[in-house]
Amino acid sequence: MSVTSEPWLEGRVVLILCGLVASGKSTFAEQLERHFPKFRRCNQDDLGDRRQVERLARESLASGQSVCIDRTNFNAAQRSYWIEIAREFPGTSIWVIVFDTPYEICAARLQSRTSHPTIKNPEHGLYVLSRFAADFELPSSQEGYDRIIFLKPADHTSPVYSRSEIAAILRRVHDSTPGGSLLEVIPVGGILLAAILAPVTMVCLEVGASILRGR
Repeated sequence: MSVTSEPWLEGRVVLILCGLVASGKSTFAEQLERHFPKFRRCNQDDLGDRRQVERLARESLASGQSVCIDRTNFNAAQRSYWIEIAREFPGTSIWVIVFDTPYEICAARLQSRTSHPTIKNPEHGLYVLSRFAADFELPSSQEGYDRIIFLKPADHTSPVYSRSEIAAILRRVHDSTPGGSLLEVIPVGGILLAAILAPVTMVCLEVGASILRGR
């Protein structure tokens, strides 16, 4: 493929991943970086805190690379850090991919996850998931990004992405229309429903923990 057929290689992009814990963000980000080394994966679990992610993002953009912000970015305030950093580098495009993975799928993945730098066991993972789901805010077109898509599990069923599959997703983002109605593209059972159900899940988890402590 030529550079002109992959326009995301022509300039800098800040690609903000957004979604619940275990929604598939890191799997995508790791393979994006593998197939398109121009994108530098900036992952908070690996780096330790947000400031280190900010540092790596700035360094990468200054060197001419694009960056993929691999963290939950669960509300407008969290996403604003990366939008502001992008604006420090004129001409940088700001893209968002929302991993619209239903709550129950994320929970099932956490139950079987055995290695994660910050989530030590399934119970902790479910607690973190419910907290993030309760606080999750859908992106608004007023936040300042240029393009956005919602990626559902049905859009990619394999745990592995080929280069052409990554390219197709980037093409979708590149060709998307900014400022569309977000509610039109969110299925029942996706993130919106997860945000509604999460407070109930939180109560159940806390009650369960209290019962276990009382044994």
